[in-house]
Amino acid sequence: MKKPEFIPDSPGIYLFKDKVDNIIYVGKSLSLKKRVSQYFMQTDQDTKTKALVKNIANLEYIVTPTEIDALILESNLIKEHRPRYNVNLKDDKQYPFIKITVNEEFPRIFLTRRRVQDSARYFGPYISAWDIRESFKTISKIFKIRQCKKKIRQGGRACLNFQIGLCSAPCSGMIDKEEYHNAVKSTIQFLEGKNEILIHRLKDMMQYYASQQKFEAAASIRDQLQAIESLSRRQQVTGGFNDWDVISIAMGSGIACVQVLYIRDGSLIGHCEFTLDVMGASEQEVMSTFMKQYYRDAPIPTEILMDIMPDDPTIIQWLKSISAGKVDIIIPGRGRKKELVEMASKNAYSVLKMTHLKQERIEKTGSGVLMELKDILGLEKVPEYVEGFDISNIGGTDAVGSMVVFTSGIPDKRRYRHFNIKSVTGIDDPAMMKEIISRRMKWITDKEDTAPDLIIVDGGVQQMNAALSAIQHSGIIVPVIGLAKQFEHIYVPGADIPLILPETSPALNLLKQIRDESHRFAISHHRQRRSSRLRASALDSIPGIGKKRRQMLLTHFGSLKGIETATSDELEQVHGISKIIASAIYNRLHYNRLHNDLSSKSL
Repeated sequence: MKKPEFIPDSPGIYLFKDKVDNIIYVGKSLSLKKRVSQYFMQTDQDTKTKALVKNIANLEYIVTPTEIDALILESNLIKEHRPRYNVNLKDDKQYPFIKITVNEEFPRIFLTRRRVQDSARYFGPYISAWDIRESFKTISKIFKIRQCKKKIRQGGRACLNFQIGLCSAPCSGMIDKEEYHNAVKSTIQFLEGKNEILIHRLKDMMQYYASQQKFEAAASIRDQLQAIESLSRRQQVTGGFNDWDVISIAMGSGIACVQVLYIRDGSLIGHCEFTLDVMGASEQEVMSTFMKQYYRDAPIPTEILMDIMPDDPTIIQWLKSISAGKVDIIIPGRGRKKELVEMASKNAYSVLKMTHLKQERIEKTGSGVLMELKDILGLEKVPEYVEGFDISNIGGTDAVGSMVVFTSGIPDKRRYRHFNIKSVTGIDDPAMMKEIISRRMKWITDKEDTAPDLIIVDGGVQQMNAALSAIQHSGIIVPVIGLAKQFEHIYVPGADIPLILPETSPALNLLKQIRDESHRFAISHHRQRRSSRLRASALDSIPGIGKKRRQMLLTHFGSLKGIETATSDELEQVHGISKIIASAIYNRLHYNRLHNDLSSKSL
């Protein structure tokens, strides 16, 4: 271990390591020599620092030209290594972002749960996945930016999004490059909350197209303006006209909850919560750590409003050095800005309370079980996020797959997914399992989604090996096990014999719960698909019902279910449907419905 007296009196970062060479703390200082020496000389240290010093077995340092350079390097290393004794911002991959690939010739827009260091533009994170999906649909309808990776080819076939009015189809040359880039620019301004600038620019463009007698383009922009103005009226106006971030921190029981409000052009356009492990740190230290980790790749506003100043004076210099303009950190004393900070504070304490309640529930129901599961299966990390998969079919027909998600031992039904089997015919459950796992892995790669900590497949060695093959082919590293129903044996890759746990094991009960839930979810989808197919085929088999009458019935009632629930008199109201045919439809479909209900109960 290097002694403090040999460390240079220069700005830089220092890394404390334990006896197995793990980085346990990363710090920065204007003077490495003075700062590192303090750890070994001070006697009135707090509990956290005492524990840190006790575990230091080695230290390394990196000299930097300035303290701001040290701050940037410190932030990067903390995010990469997540040292035990640093205040760590918990992984925010669960929150969705809107990503625009502005570096591409024809930029794409899509949702992602991972923000990486690239040249793309990110907007978010958004706390509500449902809200951002609804906003994303609206943005797609207004601006029609492409979402897929389809190759740009003049005259090629346009994607499905173009057919349903959600894309301008640059892939097939339906829009020229300049017009498309204008749409991308408008989208970015909209997401930045700069609606007044956007509306003014679109009005100018609409007048220009009208003067050039390009009336379709002018009408399209008119429709965009109406949609944007409608959305703007629904935004909450806060009374200011600058870009602000409002930050407040609530601390308690070893964690801190940070609330961030996003104010753009006087409008509250969003908010987000973050959680940090604080390890006994002060509020000022927590604020510093949050700002350094958050603003390393987040947009920087002109003003940051908060209720407590960070303890690191170099943060404001760093923010100014990486932003395009003026940046101020303010603790407001009165007026609307103070009200916003108080709003953020109330929300932060509310989230902190909910976090504590959730932790208590997890500790009572799942935490110990997950630790037991980690030890039993030899996993590298506690399986907080688990996905379960199953296949359902009868004789190889209407084959479907299911994916269920358990977070901290609790079902997360918003993330459940169904799969209709596409590439496998006949009865081949392992091949079907390989297909759905392959599709799930591809989704994780393409959409930059979060990979699970563990995958559980319903079945034995064959199903497990099929899933393992799909995972290995994807290049993603995810542990996988199989759980067979007959004896509740646990199959682990590389093991010669299955793992057998006692019936009273909480870990086994959790695995069974996940397996059974994936089975239930697969069965429910299979029943729906089979029932829908039988109803459709029943309609085709009724004498007098051909393609034309079938289409007329579907148009009138909207769906097969609508036809099925209609009375004989209601069926007769459809043009071209006589009383005799209406009666035949009613009797056939009601008989089939009763038959399907009885057969479903027997599954």
